[in-house]
Amino acid sequence: MDQVFEHRIGILGHPTTPDVAWSDDQLRALRDLRLNTLQLSIAWAWRPASEVLNLEDLDDAHNRETFHFRVQQAHKFGFRALGHFGLPVGPQQDATTCILDPDVRQAYADRLHNFIRDFDADEVMIYTYDQQAWLCSEFGDCPRCQGVPLHERLVPFLELLTQAVRSANSKARLWWEPWELSEGQILMCVAQIRPENFGLIMHHTLAEVYFINTTDLAFRNVARLAAQRGIPLIGEGFFGGSGEDIDPLTHLACPRLVHQQLQALRTTTGVTGVKEYYGLVPAHFSANTALFAAYLRSPNTSLEDLLAPIAAAYGDAAQSLLLKAWEMTAQALELFPWNASWRLRRIFASDAHETWREVPRATWSTPAWEANRRGFYMVTDNERQHAWLREDVGLRAQMSARHFQNASKLLAEAEDAASTKQEDIGRQRKDVDLAASVSAHFGAELLAHRAS
Repeated sequence: MDQVFEHRIGILGHPTTPDVAWSDDQLRALRDLRLNTLQLSIAWAWRPASEVLNLEDLDDAHNRETFHFRVQQAHKFGFRALGHFGLPVGPQQDATTCILDPDVRQAYADRLHNFIRDFDADEVMIYTYDQQAWLCSEFGDCPRCQGVPLHERLVPFLELLTQAVRSANSKARLWWEPWELSEGQILMCVAQIRPENFGLIMHHTLAEVYFINTTDLAFRNVARLAAQRGIPLIGEGFFGGSGEDIDPLTHLACPRLVHQQLQALRTTTGVTGVKEYYGLVPAHFSANTALFAAYLRSPNTSLEDLLAPIAAAYGDAAQSLLLKAWEMTAQALELFPWNASWRLRRIFASDAHETWREVPRATWSTPAWEANRRGFYMVTDNERQHAWLREDVGLRAQMSARHFQNASKLLAEAEDAASTKQEDIGRQRKDVDLAASVSAHFGAELLAHRAS
């Protein structure tokens, strides 16, 4: 059996379907995907299902009991247990979370040390700039941080936290996700930090877009530097059936895109592992997760040879129809104008598209948004949009809709022809139909108003 990726991290449940029990059957299903590490909570900002987001959440007795149980379950099935937390939390009333504050630094070092020790966790992943975690700006009004570049403050803080983790377990590693930092800030941190017991986890693009099926230059630059410094790097991507871009859809089957992301990560110098970003629900497992598992078993096998038995499992008469439908769905997702605005990743999750007459603006005051992401997303501010921009996005959305519609027709034929797993095909078609409807409506709205 071919070996690929030292680190293979999964999450049980995701924000669309957070209430998934950590039962033996669920963990066996994740083990069958050849994962070797489990993240202990979903860790999204609105805390779906009241999941643990920050270390402070473990002050709650119920959350502590839950984490103890999940660590035991993970170890029972041979997984490493990974905590995922944002820190420092804040700012909060009458409290500072500045990482140059000695009390803040020591408090988080103690919390991480105690987490590894008390829960018998194997690793911990932190992010320092997103959701409820925040860092002072050197251009702000913090008296400690004014004029001090972020990387000069962050590297010593990360080294202190790494030492705290190592002191609790000499084999434990602190993984850092540099969310919301600019490429330059990330590179400076990676160039200076001590590599021992430290690692990186990053999206395969700095813009955090799933359906670009290669690693972007920023990611490759960081990965190469990490390799030169002996720092392991894990790439995050879309490997299941749902994701932030397509929430709440859970059955858009596009296994070629999963394959391309895995190939892109595998062939990027410095990448030592993969991590599912959104999460995995065994009840939703379909063609994407089947391809993921098949690739991990045999990464040198061609896409066609990996897909053939996956499609054949639905019955011989449905096989060729499904292969065409999955490819058509993949093309529809590639055609959709994801780079128009970050906000489009919410298009399937609400009725926002019903009133969009322009491409929605999206930006935040973070280093990544004020620097690099402006070079990827077409709309980040309130400037009046040119008619050609709206026309471009509208036409691409319409083209995407046509491909979703063609995929739906093929899935309907496959559902009739299949000898087994018809229910799975039906769920795939339901999601494709919704994606087609939203894409067509959004495109029509933009084209109708492009001259306004």
